[in-house]
Amino acid sequence: MHEKPNLAERPKHDASYKSFFAKRRTVADTLGALALGLKGAVDFDTLERMPASFVTEHLGRRHADMLWKIRTVNQEWLYLLVLIEFQSTIDRRMALRMMNYAGGIWMGLGEDDLGPGGEYPSVLPVVVYNGEQRWNAATDVRDLLAPVPEQLLGTQPRHPYLLMELQTLDSSTLPYSSVLSMIAKLEQARSLEQLEALVATLADWVERAEAEELLDSFREWISQVLVQRHGPAGRALELKIRNEEEARMTTLIERARQWGEELNQHWLEKGIEEGIEKGIEEGLERGRLEGERAIVYRLVVRRFGPGAAEQLVPVLDAITDPELVAAVADAVVECQTAAEFIGRVKEVVGR
Repeated sequence: MHEKPNLAERPKHDASYKSFFAKRRTVADTLGALALGLKGAVDFDTLERMPASFVTEHLGRRHADMLWKIRTVNQEWLYLLVLIEFQSTIDRRMALRMMNYAGGIWMGLGEDDLGPGGEYPSVLPVVVYNGEQRWNAATDVRDLLAPVPEQLLGTQPRHPYLLMELQTLDSSTLPYSSVLSMIAKLEQARSLEQLEALVATLADWVERAEAEELLDSFREWISQVLVQRHGPAGRALELKIRNEEEARMTTLIERARQWGEELNQHWLEKGIEEGIEKGIEEGLERGRLEGERAIVYRLVVRRFGPGAAEQLVPVLDAITDPELVAAVADAVVECQTAAEFIGRVKEVVGR
């Protein structure tokens, strides 16, 4: 039976959701699901996270990575600030909290962040809720206020927020590639059998949806949070997932090594065709290094996603020592997150 989440599980759950929503893809999918009219009004390609220093100063450390900026279509300066809050329990004062957060954001903006006439950007508050009980808290501050005479209605504040209730979300209404759809399906799995069936389809979905950068976020969330709801039987599934992950990494390494050997042979043949001994030597050396770089690049794409791989390209191009390339390859296997991997690489190459 599906057990209720306990308090000890919540920090891991929040961390997992932050991992999802630190990615532009997840935020774009969520906005598209919440407000379909936004697709023609904003440019999703302009989504960018607000600096962590700004967020922690004005909202607190727990909101890091949860404030995003998106520009509107055909407007040079106008943009929205998207504030995302995660809830596993119902808070009847949520509307007040979201209004307070929005006020903190506006107060923290400088003149360079405002419009030509000093206009403030709109804040779009979003609450992502995954609890089993239906959300029954007010979604607008006005609904929390006591009644006032009609003559005073215009003086009362209004500040609604958008609610994404994952347990009731109909994933069939969303595109197959929607990250939010897959999150909702996993949240809604009531039995271990349902969860295991979904997990079995995850790798294929990630590939078809081109969401490789999120694979580790999904696996970590499933292993550390979802399977724990099912007691000892869930732990058995967790072990199975880890064994499959180790097998997957071993297969990737073998495939990448074979690809690198093919590149080595290509450069060797090129040197032979030129008939120059120096060309052969340079071809071999270049082939080895290019092959090793290619191996690392492909492993990073599969483990941490295209974003981390693109950050790695200039670093790999600058490496001429095969031992340093090998050290970067070790980091791919040893690191658990893209951020940890990029930090390790910087240490390895001294950047």
